Amino acid sequence: MSRSAEHQPSRRRVVMGALVLGAAAGTPGIARAATPATPAAPQEAAKAPGYANPLVRRRADPHILKHTDGYYYFTATAPEYDRIVLRRSRTIGGLATAAESVIWRKHTSGDMGAHIWAPEIHFIDGKWYVYFASAPADDVWKIRMWVLENASPNPLAGTWTEKGRIVTPVDSFSLDASTFTHQGIRYLVWAQSNPDVGNNSSIYLARMANPWTITGPQVEISRPTYDWETRGFKVNEGPSVLQRNGRVFLTYSASATDANYCMGLLTASAGSDLLAASSWKKSPRPVFTSNDTTKQYGPGHNSFTVAEDGRTDLLVYHARQYKDITGDPLNDPNRHTRVQALGWKADGTPDFGVPVADAPARDTTAATRFTMTAFTNSSESNMYVYQSSDATTYTLLKGPAYTPPSGLIRDPSVIKHTDGYYYIVHTTNWTGNTIGFARSRDRVNWTFVRDHTLPVAGLERTWAPEFFVDDDGGVHIIVSLDTSSTPDYIFRPHLLTATNASLSSWTTPTPLKGLDTANYIDTFVVRHAGQYHAFTKQETTKYIEHATAGSLGGPYTFRGTGDWAGWGSWREGPALVRLDNGGWRIYFDGYTEQKYYYSDSLDGFRTWTPIRELPGLTGFARHFTVLKEAV
Repeated sequence: MSRSAEHQPSRRRVVMGALVLGAAAGTPGIARAATPATPAAPQEAAKAPGYANPLVRRRADPHILKHTDGYYYFTATAPEYDRIVLRRSRTIGGLATAAESVIWRKHTSGDMGAHIWAPEIHFIDGKWYVYFASAPADDVWKIRMWVLENASPNPLAGTWTEKGRIVTPVDSFSLDASTFTHQGIRYLVWAQSNPDVGNNSSIYLARMANPWTITGPQVEISRPTYDWETRGFKVNEGPSVLQRNGRVFLTYSASATDANYCMGLLTASAGSDLLAASSWKKSPRPVFTSNDTTKQYGPGHNSFTVAEDGRTDLLVYHARQYKDITGDPLNDPNRHTRVQALGWKADGTPDFGVPVADAPARDTTAATRFTMTAFTNSSESNMYVYQSSDATTYTLLKGPAYTPPSGLIRDPSVIKHTDGYYYIVHTTNWTGNTIGFARSRDRVNWTFVRDHTLPVAGLERTWAPEFFVDDDGGVHIIVSLDTSSTPDYIFRPHLLTATNASLSSWTTPTPLKGLDTANYIDTFVVRHAGQYHAFTKQETTKYIEHATAGSLGGPYTFRGTGDWAGWGSWREGPALVRLDNGGWRIYFDGYTEQKYYYSDSLDGFRTWTPIRELPGLTGFARHFTVLKEAV
């Protein structure tokens, strides 16, 4: 809660964590980056099942195809580089334990005798095709692209026949063939060394006359020029195509296959000539990289598929669980197949996020529901209730949902109590010594419970009460108090605890030790990893700061002060919620800008993602809290 009449701050420019397209790549005839765009908030995504990661161990360059027969088909590079394997399952998760068949082995001599790499399986015109790379047994780096065919309805049955090598106009090191159709035309996209520039590989595109033959020119649409594309080796490889929102998105992998390995993105308009290199715009920064927080390194060589719900796009890729590798990374077998949901931004571009941490499959028998109680920029008298399945996209449950007798309901904080009721506590007046309570069975119909008077001498202002339920079930409130013992608008966070199950009796408020020596307001506490974490607004500097303690009452020690998390100043009303991925999300009010923001942490509050506006509610909702439930 803030004094809205205070002077306006100088506006701070916010750097968002979205995919931003920037300056041109600067290579004649190659994909160039687009004009910078304003980052946008993510769109609502369908709720995807939780997948165990790694999904399949020691399988690199993974490719998953969901076929019309209801099965997912999986193939990938085996670390021995000597065979092509295939699995199938009715579910993504089932691929982890599905029987694995060897559908083809390398030759003992000749052209297909070594380096069996990066197979992909496709169903074209009623037949199955596998594209892969191999090299002669006596010249293992003379790698070229090859095709297998199977006419059986079930690719695990029937006979795989060798259709031969894909012959390209330029005969050089080539691999990672993939195919797609666009506007009725089938294309092959692949990686190949460009002899004219001496790189390891560029991305090429050509039309196909049939599933094993290209026709016409091969067009170079991307070559490695950025620093992040040339670490260790100058590499663009592993192309994969996803067509959405009037655009053709092409991901590729770059740099050496150690922790430098990462993913880039090319984008073309659906109406453009895909064989014109100028149609493809390259992101100037990688879109998916190693992450120290989640302990995933060298993510790349991806494919795309769709979740069991038929709507949620999935990113399939490999990564290692460590940075340090002895010898050639290609001899390290621990690139594991991984799967996670692919997000989408409001501007229609993919939001790759970060490679998720290792985790077992999430229990999908219960859905997650996030309930938000807020007041608004347009009304301090009415509470609005929203709900969400992903803690990002909220829909209105009821609004206005409740108007208290006092006529003021700023800062409503919500819990679900052991008696089955939802309770809110809220600010009742700009001055005075009370906080208000209401309750509801269904989050829609709310009933006044009481105004509670705080027995504190000289209490002038009682602002921003926040519920906190401890691990033992104890119900507490942290409230910001301004008393006559300090100058006006100097606040101290105080703790009061319920002494009965009906929440009608409370202890006398006591200051939170360590937070009672400066002007702190809007204090929100969560418990994590055996400690109490307080997020509180420094009312003098307008920063949200972070302190920890071994007990709820303190003493608290500050871990992050000033602009420690990069959120900027003139922020208030922090509220935190635990996400399904194990991380934490903080929401806060950019009240002078009339915007609402959020930021996530996956490493126990040490680092945070760049802030983003809360879609749909930014500029409308004010100082709220969020309740997470399994329903």
